[in-house]
Amino acid sequence: MTVRDFKWIGKPIPRRDASKKASGATKYASDMFLPGIRWAGVLRSRYAHALIKRIDTSKAEALADVDAVLTHKDVPRASDNRYGVYMHDRPVLCDDKVRYIGDPVALVVAKSAEKVNEALALIDVEYDPLPVVSDPVQALKPDSTRVQENGNVCRKTRISFGEVEKAFQKAAVVVENTYRTGCPLHAYLETEAGVAYPDEEERITLVVGGQGPYKDRSEICKVLGLPEKRIRVITPPVGGGFGGKDDVTVQLHLALAVLKTGKPVKLVWTREESCIAGVKRHPSIIRMKTAANSEGSLIANKAEIIYDTGAYAVLGPAVLDVAIENCSGPYRIPNIDIEATLVYTNNHVASAFRGFGAPQVMFAIESQMDILAERLGLDPIDFRLRNALRKGDVGPFKNKLEGGIGICEALEKARRHDLWINKTRKVSNDHLWLRQGVGVGAAIKGYTLGALPDKGSAKIELTEDGKFLVKVGTTELGQGMSTTFAQIAAEALECDLNGVSVVFADTLQTPDTSVTSASRQTYVGGNAILTAARKMLDLLLESSGKALDEPVEDLKIESSEVISTKTAGRISYTKIAEYVRRRKLPAEVVGTFDVPRVDPIQGSLEIPHLFYMFACALAQVEVNTLTGLVKIVKLVCLPDAGKIINPQIFEGQIEGAALQGVGFAVMEEAKIEEGLLKTPDFSTYLIPTIQDAPEMEVVPVEIEEDTGPFGAKGVGEIGLIPIAPAIINAIYDATGTRLYEIPATPEKVYWALKKRKNEASEAEGRMKQVLVRSH
Repeated sequence: MTVRDFKWIGKPIPRRDASKKASGATKYASDMFLPGIRWAGVLRSRYAHALIKRIDTSKAEALADVDAVLTHKDVPRASDNRYGVYMHDRPVLCDDKVRYIGDPVALVVAKSAEKVNEALALIDVEYDPLPVVSDPVQALKPDSTRVQENGNVCRKTRISFGEVEKAFQKAAVVVENTYRTGCPLHAYLETEAGVAYPDEEERITLVVGGQGPYKDRSEICKVLGLPEKRIRVITPPVGGGFGGKDDVTVQLHLALAVLKTGKPVKLVWTREESCIAGVKRHPSIIRMKTAANSEGSLIANKAEIIYDTGAYAVLGPAVLDVAIENCSGPYRIPNIDIEATLVYTNNHVASAFRGFGAPQVMFAIESQMDILAERLGLDPIDFRLRNALRKGDVGPFKNKLEGGIGICEALEKARRHDLWINKTRKVSNDHLWLRQGVGVGAAIKGYTLGALPDKGSAKIELTEDGKFLVKVGTTELGQGMSTTFAQIAAEALECDLNGVSVVFADTLQTPDTSVTSASRQTYVGGNAILTAARKMLDLLLESSGKALDEPVEDLKIESSEVISTKTAGRISYTKIAEYVRRRKLPAEVVGTFDVPRVDPIQGSLEIPHLFYMFACALAQVEVNTLTGLVKIVKLVCLPDAGKIINPQIFEGQIEGAALQGVGFAVMEEAKIEEGLLKTPDFSTYLIPTIQDAPEMEVVPVEIEEDTGPFGAKGVGEIGLIPIAPAIINAIYDATGTRLYEIPATPEKVYWALKKRKNEASEAEGRMKQVLVRSH
């Protein structure tokens, strides 16, 4: 890509929504009210696994001020009471049985939230409890109780290339370990919420916090048996998504309530309800065997991956694909054998979460990399650099890597960073039980929807005052897209930034830019805006040619004006808008961007991707060897960012992701025992606060993506993925103790340290016995 000077791209423009959000003026779905609004609430299963024998709603229905009490019998037959992106296995309201504590059984609509709770307490459900399936390994056994009718294997696949076993036989070093990761909650600031109402056009309109209004509309139409013109979905600013609102949450229940009552309805999940009924990150068990030759080159990787998807599939099948794709890290490995299984259990429901299956496997492979480097006597970063992917390389699935690849540059910057250069292990002179260490982690993850068809559209309207209205189906989740898209549009349209407004996520007003997930919106939405902008520039030139009576080829655009290169003629965007309106010429254009892709490999749904994000992270930790408490002292994040559209927003994205990575590494763990969530609120489920936030340094690596808007690429998820392995490797550097399970809570670290100490004492004792016998 040719180097050029930008007016708006690369500038730290303050976020357009910052002031309103900081002052509390921003209105989220949970803030909205309508005249005559009703409240809705969901009766949820108190059993993890049970048959439903009887549902008696008569007492609740007889209660004053109750508009409706709905069960599975009230769901239109068109959908068979089931929904789901990949598998229609999830009931709108449970009919035959419940599969997790929190499964929805009945829906109440009443005049007040208090009356809703009163009615919910009057619903009598008779259950026949079944054995709880809580262990994913046990769930795979033939004699296990079935969660779903077809068994407990939601999806199973195996992908292999090369000759893995022969490579292991020739290897100088082979490392084999089992890794486990926990079950983090999304813990958004705003819980799942929305309002819905019948509008004057006989539509059901929903204003709801989600990540894909068009996908939501499609799911609602299928369930209710309605045409798309009968459903409108508007997405206001969303108080956090992280993948947890990628699937429907309150949408189906809201639409059903309006359909049955004809009244406006509001549904807001409580914090406890969000923790219990909301989706979570997939807990995992990863058995990994990795080999290198004597020259320090990786030659084989074999993995057996088990992801616990809970009671329903949701987006789990695609999450499993991403785990397969990334379990060999950002490295060249000629021989791979990956077997992956997605398992049904009664452990609530897992689905998309920032990183989408990559953080779990990256913890495993990056731990393996440090162990291999130590066995080979190599510096951990040098070892990674020897094996790191480069542009034009063939990936583990024999796919040629064509996009921008900056992992080598990121690793080089990490190697030259003072934190790494001065990483000698430190013990406090005053507190001998405090030990410091520094670790490294690298990461890879594809962005966009991979091998699946993926496209997005944007509209640009020339307004009456000569400014531009950009319309996109993207949702604003807090990632700053209103500012990013305005910068892209202003740069492309050669106008002032204040001349661009952005409208988001309304199925009636904005085109389908597809889901706001997979770190794809800057890339896909940005490219759609560029396509629309080129059409708008053509429209401006054609209209100016008519207004000035000059050939289009003699005109050029410069600073919100069209100027003649042959005469003194010029016309401002404002005058062009007046001319267009007066002559009733078209004032709006649509741009669509189809994401380049390859066909999926056999055994997969959406891999490989054509485009990947990369990152490296350094972590400095302090371990209290008496208590096991791990303090993160400093993080250095080195993401391959492509061309950065807005440095301020970029740093905020990376820092926020990194702090989530801290939670994944050492704190966040949903305790589920026999299907019961024992951490249903923030008094029991701990997330990092400002006191836990370490010093952070973001060091971007700008390897431009040729196909991206002005060279940009996705970065939304990559900041999280290398953090946990960097922290775990730093704990080993500090203590000599390797952890194979995260989060590394004080209890786990304490017992790991004690186990290593006992093993060292036993080894010393055996050595003394040998010495005594030898004398």
